[in-house]
Amino acid sequence: MTAPASPRSLAPDLVAQIAGHATRRSDQVALRFLRRGEEVEDEVTYAGLHRSAQVVACNLKAAGLVGRPVLVALPQGLDFVRCFLGCLYAGAIAVPTPALGDPRGAERILRIVEHAQPAALIAPGDRYNPDAWATLRTLSPALDFVAAHDLVSGEPGETPPQRPADDIAFLQYTSGSTTNPKGVVVTGGNVSANLAMIQSAFAQDATNSTVSWLPLHHDMGLLGCVLEPLSIGATAILMSPLSFLQKPVRWLRAMDRFEATTAGAPNFAYDLCVRAIDRDQARTLDLSRWSLAFCGSEPVRAGTLTRFADRFAASGFPAGAFYPCYGLAEATLFVTGGDRGSGVQTASLPRQGGGAITAVCCGYPRNGTAISVVEPEGTRRLPADAIGEICVAGEQVSPGFWQADGSVRPDPGRELEIDGRRYLRTGDLGTVRDGSLYVVGRCKNMIIVRGMNIYAEDVEQTVLRQPGAASWGAVAALGVLDGRGTEEGDEGLIIVCELARGGELPAPDPLPALAEAISETHGILPLDIFVVPHGAITRTVSGKLQRDATRLRLKNRDLSVLRHFQPIRIGRTPIHRLPSDNPHTRGTS
Repeated sequence: MTAPASPRSLAPDLVAQIAGHATRRSDQVALRFLRRGEEVEDEVTYAGLHRSAQVVACNLKAAGLVGRPVLVALPQGLDFVRCFLGCLYAGAIAVPTPALGDPRGAERILRIVEHAQPAALIAPGDRYNPDAWATLRTLSPALDFVAAHDLVSGEPGETPPQRPADDIAFLQYTSGSTTNPKGVVVTGGNVSANLAMIQSAFAQDATNSTVSWLPLHHDMGLLGCVLEPLSIGATAILMSPLSFLQKPVRWLRAMDRFEATTAGAPNFAYDLCVRAIDRDQARTLDLSRWSLAFCGSEPVRAGTLTRFADRFAASGFPAGAFYPCYGLAEATLFVTGGDRGSGVQTASLPRQGGGAITAVCCGYPRNGTAISVVEPEGTRRLPADAIGEICVAGEQVSPGFWQADGSVRPDPGRELEIDGRRYLRTGDLGTVRDGSLYVVGRCKNMIIVRGMNIYAEDVEQTVLRQPGAASWGAVAALGVLDGRGTEEGDEGLIIVCELARGGELPAPDPLPALAEAISETHGILPLDIFVVPHGAITRTVSGKLQRDATRLRLKNRDLSVLRHFQPIRIGRTPIHRLPSDNPHTRGTS
């Protein structure tokens, strides 16, 4: 499936776009940041943003950082954007990361420093810790600390000329949901091409405005919620992820207060809003101007979006505003999306072993981008309606991954040539029907039991649809190997239910009914069901479940278990049993 090519004039350089807005709409607010998601703490006009980026660029050049990796390790806020843009203006290679000193991102920063070998790290001056810095210097001996306050202070330099399209703009480290983070190389040409795709898909202009809590070091938060609005001269209102997670209503109140038209998030965020905001609270909001509610980054669930539309119908939220889409960091961000205003469309896809699954339409590619579906372990192109691995080709696809020696190399295992064109294997499973893409899961999240392919996400949604699901904040379906499945060589299935924030163990015990529902829906009885405390399931910085890491913690007895249920399998002796002295089994049902 290939979209028609668009003229290169549709993809101008981002730096030139911002410089143009600084002249034509100098006094318009480009960015706002809300402290605790409520009060305006910082804001900047297009003229001010352009000047700040020029100042940062001048200081980076003076420090000899042109063409070298520079970590932007700042808290969520406008200085993050100022410094990131300054890297683009200067020709330094920006590396967005979690904030230095944030314990939730400490391990990630260590791994990125070791892998990227950056020349400098930008952070607030008060985040400098001699002991922690000594550790970072052992990983990257040339690393220098740059205080953000010093970087944004001084006189601006001139706006740089447009850089070659194949110059590296930044490194986007993947979320690590299935493996250790890798540094995706994103060129200036990738950025321009992808922003042009998003502009074509979203069909918006400078009259629009965005509200986002998504992390700025994540591709959806940075590209989709900051760079895209800036490229069209719109206004973006930002808050921290923690502000949203503590009180999801803050996101929606900001949409109301600033009369915003655009916002988006992964599926879990819409689900969290429904769980955390009751109907009385919903009636106090006016969401009638929300015309584009994109959803991506993880499988999009029709049931979640239906529940959100129902809960916030009293707020005036138009269900047609939903915009399911598909993308990944290795393609800069955006790959497919539908027509604005078309809402949620679904298709019933056959499930291996019988039955069907309901998949959400994620639209189609644009601007010459192409997608193909191939055998997950092979290269054969599959016919329409067949489920296989999604492959993507286009100008927004990264040339490869960053190496510690400063080189860029594609991953041979993910490169594929189809009809003479370079494609990237995404690791995602889906199918194309009537020209549109339907995503069903990750290759690594597929669990094979007795020859049946079972998608972890489908099982998790089955659990979350059961009575009493309000008790669970998240659910992880895990495959287990090493002879512990139902037959030699098979995988088995384990379910981990995480309590919702402030939740308690439900009574009566819902776990037997959960096992029965999974068996009836998917044809496999779980080996074990565990209940764990809120926050126990391992996640990436962007909120995606890390199933492999959670499985390992469970295996290593490093996961606190509140309740354990082991279904009885009729007519078969269970192979997978936890030893009686295993702490998982103590005090459980």
